[in-house]
Amino acid sequence: MEETHQPFNGKIGIIGTGALGGYYGARLSQAGFNVHFLMRSDYDVVRKRGLQIQSIDGDFVIHPPVHNSAQSMGVCDLLIIALKTTDNGALPGLLAFTTDDKSVVLTLQNGLGNEDALARILAGRSIEETDPTAQSLPTAPRVMGGPAFLCSTRVAPGVIHHTEYGFIRLAEFAGSPTERTHAVAAMFESAGVPCEVLERLDEARWGKLIWNVPFNGLGVAASPGADSAVILADPVLSRAARQLMDEVISAAKADGVELNQSAAEQSMARTRTMGAYKSSMQVDYELGRPVEVEAILGEPVRRARRAGIAVPAMELLYGMVRRADQMARDK
Repeated sequence: MEETHQPFNGKIGIIGTGALGGYYGARLSQAGFNVHFLMRSDYDVVRKRGLQIQSIDGDFVIHPPVHNSAQSMGVCDLLIIALKTTDNGALPGLLAFTTDDKSVVLTLQNGLGNEDALARILAGRSIEETDPTAQSLPTAPRVMGGPAFLCSTRVAPGVIHHTEYGFIRLAEFAGSPTERTHAVAAMFESAGVPCEVLERLDEARWGKLIWNVPFNGLGVAASPGADSAVILADPVLSRAARQLMDEVISAAKADGVELNQSAAEQSMARTRTMGAYKSSMQVDYELGRPVEVEAILGEPVRRARRAGIAVPAMELLYGMVRRADQMARDK
């Protein structure tokens, strides 16, 4: 018989109520969990009209507790981080008011290195420190990672449009899955969010980069208008996307993570079902916002360099997107 687990129960905080955090938080709130949302620009709209989800699985509106400051939200039992990684500098101040020594922190953010940053923040250390390793810190067991596979967009203040997918792969930052891991997964499952518990977080992180590196990166480098359909339809861009996927798999292997070579073709096949989907990095770039170049492109490249693995396409893409981002900020 399949083992069953009681869903995690307690006060849940959402830090970063955008297309991702808003969607998952709304699903949990709709299912009856005690979810609190930290909001900035959408605060007044959601407080008056609620958070609206337009979904392929059915539209709904929730009227949850919303807060415009971390102090107002207060300490949470489970804090879900869905901020863009470009805002990670704000995390020390936010976590100071929303966590205590019993709080669990789950990051749904893109890229590599976010769990390390959270363990350091919880330990009162600088995000930039590299010694000791974050996994050796006493706070590491309080951190979880959940690479999310979701097609959603914030289309207006307090309105999120969900078009495809929505599953999460969940793992502990330090060690194997525990009862808590399964309880958090059961929480998502009971809210209609498919959630798979994995033995290793790094496998899930590198696995998601198979899609994120090419389609986020090329979405900016080939901008404007280089959505997933455009990239797939262009023979040169499509070949570049596949080459980038192969390099991600090679870099992951050098970092100690064995990914199946078939994962690249599977990712391309899934992308063909997504239609003209704009990646989060492309959306941010076209709206003039900072893009997550370091977490999605920079850190994988740095890990490949340290391992002595050549990733020329990733190196080129990283350089192009970093420059495009910097030029946009300098305007």
